[in-house]
Amino acid sequence: MMKVDLKKIVEGIEFQGDESQSYLKISSGEVVLFADEAIAAAKSDEDLSVHAEWYREAIVQAREFINNEDDYIPLPSKYEFHEYSVMEEFILSLPIEEQRDELLSLIKGKGAFARFKHGLERFLLQEKWYQYRDQALAALAKGWCRDNGIEFQ
Repeated sequence: MMKVDLKKIVEGIEFQGDESQSYLKISSGEVVLFADEAIAAAKSDEDLSVHAEWYREAIVQAREFINNEDDYIPLPSKYEFHEYSVMEEFILSLPIEEQRDELLSLIKGKGAFARFKHGLERFLLQEKWYQYRDQALAALAKGWCRDNGIEFQ
């Protein structure tokens, strides 16, 4: 297999939702996302002609997946990326005590993510946060690649 683009793995992890899962297609190195609904439709004998073209294509892809599941490896789910822990690590890495203390207090309880983002804006740390978060996602993707014997670039 060719080397897989690590950015594509990261995007595949990020774009998943509660009702979708991303996979690496081993034979091509392509990252694909399947909605649970498309998988369910692919398993049925449903008449595809009643659907929009984009949905028909999704069902055809899902059928190819079902028929060749051994050619696909599931990417880490969005739940394997513990963003709250990454937020804590980011905050603790900040050199200014005032920022650390305030941001740590903001991430307690319900609404933590929204309050955290407002705190980032207040301290002008948005760019630094997204770089840190991207590095953490890349580390997860690299670990997944190594665990699955996938070469990446």
